[in-house]
Amino acid sequence: MRRWLHLGERFLIGILRAVIPLLRFVPWRFYRVLGWFWGRLWWWADADRRRTTVENLRRAFPDRTSSWHWHIARRCYTNAGIVLTEVLSLAWLEEEEFSKRLQFLNPELFAECAARGRGLLLLSAHYGNWEWLACAAGLALRPLGIPVTVIVKQQRDPAVNRWLSHFRTRWGNRLVELEQAPWAIVRALHRREAVAFLADQRAAPESALWLPFFGAEVPVHTFPAAVALRFRVPIILGFALRQPDGRYVVPLEELPAMDLPDTAEGVRELTARYLRRLEALITQRPELWLWQHRRWKYSRPLLHATPLPTAS
Repeated sequence: MRRWLHLGERFLIGILRAVIPLLRFVPWRFYRVLGWFWGRLWWWADADRRRTTVENLRRAFPDRTSSWHWHIARRCYTNAGIVLTEVLSLAWLEEEEFSKRLQFLNPELFAECAARGRGLLLLSAHYGNWEWLACAAGLALRPLGIPVTVIVKQQRDPAVNRWLSHFRTRWGNRLVELEQAPWAIVRALHRREAVAFLADQRAAPESALWLPFFGAEVPVHTFPAAVALRFRVPIILGFALRQPDGRYVVPLEELPAMDLPDTAEGVRELTARYLRRLEALITQRPELWLWQHRRWKYSRPLLHATPLPTAS
């Protein structure tokens, strides 16, 4: 079974490589159609992920109808297909054109936080187009002379790793694998640089902090919060919101952290603030989040969770 899955992945990669040169000639308005196609292909080709997606939606939104769960699941796959198409377009898309398609609503926040001289933590999630968001952050910080290190998870297929790395580093971003992240983050912040991190997927349950997320207690990544409090580094939240015309806008906000102590409880509260903000965002537009991930593979009833402060 694994052998056939591996062959299938390589076949799909071959198709994608053949498609990349053709995207240059595809009008932007048809990217959504291509996204729908790739999303449907994934939908029908991977029954396990499809089942996981619907189960996740049922868990997160138990009061919604079954038809709503399936509708959002299909739209989630369309979003993933659009993200894939847009990532492929980085092979030819010029910087000027790219900057028109994703814009920060308040980019001055980068300079305001950087002026504190402690580096920057850029925190987001697998929401909207997170790959474009990382590229755009690198471009936005370049005039300030601030390099961006992006923490990434190694993919199973080396060919996919090389393929993604090519697109992710096109405009100067550096990549560090998750396993090497702790020291890389500390070194980058010591140089007063920026580190980008997606903290929404599950952490190792045996060593993680467990916090509420969509009605259950789940293991979460606390390293961004721990670093922010230890070194007093500002955290900037940003999520790429797709607009009706296909463009993205990114409102930036600083995640309040300076009122918290550098303690276990401080780390817990800061991580909880991120999760509350993320949950509210996903609730508004659930189709933009990557529900295919087995986020609740390890979970506990909220009955066993320690209550969290509600202040933000």
